[in-house]
Amino acid sequence: METECVQDDAHDCAVAAAVRELAAAVRATAPAPPEDPNVLLTAEEVGELLQLSPRTLKDQAAAGVLPHRRFGKHYRFTRSDVAEIVRLGATPVKPPRRRVCVEDLAQDFRAA
Repeated sequence: METECVQDDAHDCAVAAAVRELAAAVRATAPAPPEDPNVLLTAEEVGELLQLSPRTLKDQAAAGVLPHRRFGKHYRFTRSDVAEIVRLGATPVKPPRRRVCVEDLAQDFRAA
């Protein structure tokens, strides 16, 4: 009976060690949280996050299409700006075109 107890303890220790090793591996691969949640990101950093050209981001920001902060000639983006850019990218820019049947179009011209 005592040998079972020792074997159970060894098994529990092995499981605990495996869990600690897994937790350490997850911590090592997870990105560190930002020091300051209100940090301003450059166009290059936002471009890397969103897979967009920094030049495109700057051009769209200059045109007033994208939310941003500007300091002289430098464009900066807050985390809420990035979230808004993602939201804007998810909405269609133009409504889908309505398809018109050629016969209906011909009817309109004949009636006129």
